[in-house]
Amino acid sequence: MRTIDKIITKVNTQYGSPMGRQNTGKKPTNKKKVFDCKVKMNGAYDKGGVYWGLGKELRVSYTKDLSYIEFYRVN
Repeated sequence: MRTIDKIITKVNTQYGSPMGRQNTGKKPTNKKKVFDCKVKMNGAYDKGGVYWGLGKELRVSYTKDLSYIEFYRVN
C-alpha cells in the first residue's frame, strides 16, 4: 500500500463529511526524509470523502513513518 493511501483513508460519511484532516507531529529537523505530494480531489472532497472546500491546490507533506503529516494549500 502506498503511503499516501495510508494518509487519505476512507471516512464514514453517514452523518456528513468531516471538514479537513488533522496534522500530526512537527517537521523533522534531522535528516529524516520529508515527502510532499498533491492530494487528489473530487471537487471539494478528497478521495476518502473529507471536505476541504474549493480553493488552491491541496498538498500534504509527510514522513514515511507518518510521525509527521501536514496538509496545506499552495499560495
